[in-house]
Order: sequence, then structure tokens, then C-alpha cells
Amino acid sequence: MADYRDHNAAIRAAGASIAAVSVDSEEKSGSVRRDLDLPFPILCDTGRRVVIEWDIYNSREKDGIAKPAAFLIDRDRTVRFAAVDTVATRVPASEILALLQTANADRKVRRKTYIPRPADWFRALRNEFHR
Repeated sequence: MADYRDHNAAIRAAGASIAAVSVDSEEKSGSVRRDLDLPFPILCDTGRRVVIEWDIYNSREKDGIAKPAAFLIDRDRTVRFAAVDTVATRVPASEILALLQTANADRKVRRKTYIPRPADWFRALRNEFHR
């Protein structure tokens, strides 16, 4: 989400807005939003209705989480682009920005591979023990 935070101004300048969807509580999502200094909202889907309907629900991880995904939705609610990714590969915000700046929603997007750093592993383990 930090990648989208860093590209938020350019995405807004291209006429779009960002919103994240999480299955976490408002308290946990608010904490993530503050920790990452996100300028966009995190919508809480604690009932998992939206993530299941949009087929981005991963039931095998942490009692069920949302898969990393990006959607471009027009004002008339037409899905112009959808990418459902994995924890290791994601569509970077720069690619979403490029889609917004062109009329070609069928263009091939580049996915970025994320390799966890030791601090990421430590944070994941710490979070697991807090549960």
C-alpha cells in the first residue's frame, strides 16, 4: 500500500481515487493507515462479503484475508481493469497510473516481485504471535 501512497498524487491528478479493502477491523485498519501514513481510506469488510463476491478472498491464510488486487472502475461502475495477484507479485502503482493515462485498458501490465526483507519476516512473525 505504500507504493500506492507514493503515487497517490499522480493517480489523483489522472482523475482517479484510491481505496483499499481489508477484512480487518476498523481499529486494525486505522492503525495500518496511520503507520503507513496512507492518504486514502481503508474500507473494512469484516463480514468478508465484498472480498468473496469479487473473488479476492484467500481463506487459507490467517483465518481468511483479501488477496492483493487492483481494480480500475469507471464512473459508470464498469470495471476497466482488474488484477488479482499474490503476496509475492503485484501490479505496481506506476502501472495503474500508466493505464489511467492511456485509453488502452488491454495493454499488458508489468508485475513487480516483492522479496521480503528480514524486517518483513520479523514483523510477520511478531504479528502472528499477537493473534
